[in-house]
Amino acid sequence: MNTIKELRTTTKMSQSKFATYLGIPVANIQHWEQGVASPPTYLVSLITRVMKNDGFINDDLSVIQKDAIRQARATLAVEDMQFPDQYIPDIKSLVSGKISREEYQASIVSL
Repeated sequence: MNTIKELRTTTKMSQSKFATYLGIPVANIQHWEQGVASPPTYLVSLITRVMKNDGFINDDLSVIQKDAIRQARATLAVEDMQFPDQYIPDIKSLVSGKISREEYQASIVSL
């Protein structure tokens, strides 16, 4: 298995999600994994550092780093979710800080 694919499988992301996570075109990921092209060595090192920082590669992280990882993973999980239209206003209020998590949870129980 090539290095890019190993890094991507560590995240358990699809090629598309991994490309979005890195902010690069999905075609780059596809070409690197298929052996059509090779990423520059500095880029593999940079991706590895980003993944370590985000907690996909764990090297004794601080509490702050672990919290940032949880937030990043939660964001990725939310992107995969399908919400009924009636939940959207409360989600917007939660994200913008207009309501607390407890208020949000109470609102979805009542729906």
